[in-house]
Amino acid sequence: MVGSLILCAAVAVVSVLVGSFTETAARALYTLFLMVTHSLVALLFIWDDEKQGTFERLSFFINTIFLIIVLSFLTSVFGVWEIVPSNFIGHAYTFFFILGFAALHADILSKALGKETYIDNTIYVNFIFMIGVVLMLVPTIFITGAMNPASANYLSGMFFRILAALGIIDGTLSILTIIFYRLHIHKYPKAEDSLASTWGDPNTLPKAKEGRGLSIWVWILIIYLAIQIFFPILGMIMFGLF
Repeated sequence: MVGSLILCAAVAVVSVLVGSFTETAARALYTLFLMVTHSLVALLFIWDDEKQGTFERLSFFINTIFLIIVLSFLTSVFGVWEIVPSNFIGHAYTFFFILGFAALHADILSKALGKETYIDNTIYVNFIFMIGVVLMLVPTIFITGAMNPASANYLSGMFFRILAALGIIDGTLSILTIIFYRLHIHKYPKAEDSLASTWGDPNTLPKAKEGRGLSIWVWILIIYLAIQIFFPILGMIMFGLF
């Protein structure tokens, strides 16, 4: 990030001294800006890890996010230098968003495994529906015109019906899993709460505040799942698919 800032300043200074700001200089400056931005995003996750131990508690999600940060940087740079079509950029970032939430979704669900048999079975079924939703969203994102169900033919309409149904089942199972998990923690208060918010490193701060309720990541997932359940129903009503 420091190197990017220095290069950014150097490009700006040279452009000012030369007296012209060419398209190549603008793209170079924007590329350096993207380097700084993506570095800051990575640092934010490192800061969150210092506060809540996110790397250890949500390792799969964090590893996926860092992969997305790298892919995002490459995608944005390719877009700046017009290596890929401009409409591909928006599709790619939509896919990155879904991939990130799917990783968060799967990681949080995995924390509830091993508590009760019925919770494990619910989670395994949830994984199947979650994978189905993600796989069906990929062609929805990248195929031209697939984002407009109102103009879809019967086959496309059925595709969106199945996608909406899978999304509703996926969201419902996930919320049920969180409810079952909280009931388990209430039944066994001494059991470790993997979904609770934790501030500080218990190894270095023995008196760190723990168990202050659900983690912020869990609340974000709950809000997302609520939207996933009700938005498809609202969309199908608006487009007259019911």
